[in-house]
Amino acid sequence: DPLAHGAHALSFRGFGPISRFDHHRAPYPTKSEDPDRGIVYGASKLSSCLVEIFGDSKVVETGTWEVAALTTTRPLKLLDLRGPGAMRAGTVSAISKESSRRFSQEWSRFFYDTTFAYTAVDGLVFYNAHNDEEAFAFYERASDAFKCTAVDVRPLRHDSLRAAVRDIASTNGLFVQPY
Repeated sequence: DPLAHGAHALSFRGFGPISRFDHHRAPYPTKSEDPDRGIVYGASKLSSCLVEIFGDSKVVETGTWEVAALTTTRPLKLLDLRGPGAMRAGTVSAISKESSRRFSQEWSRFFYDTTFAYTAVDGLVFYNAHNDEEAFAFYERASDAFKCTAVDVRPLRHDSLRAAVRDIASTNGLFVQPY
């Protein structure tokens, strides 16, 4: 639950590595705060967000989760790992679905650090592992590229999202914990 850690819509998580494309420098399997690196995951569709957060457990627990609509304030430089983009980047498309987080994290650090080959990318665009929808991993380099106002954030349990959450859960084989 991000709110338990003081996160907000524009927070970049500095603790890691934990998730698929975390580029934190702590040696595997150590996780620690990296003061120079942070990451935030997102998607343009609510369904992609929900399956990425709740797909492993198969249970949507709305709790204190929030949905934020971010607006970009400048063009983003994203490394495309979708389809043949992964091969152009020197890897394979399975990187977005590989169960070994260590493998994808090492690649993410390589993409981040190898600026002579990839430029200083703001993040990655990929097809998520759960339902093949587009998803993003934004590095802290992109922290100046977004804005989000209070009206752009609402609780996942908000009445206006209830039908969409249930439809997405049904389509993707998830159970919604009653709320």
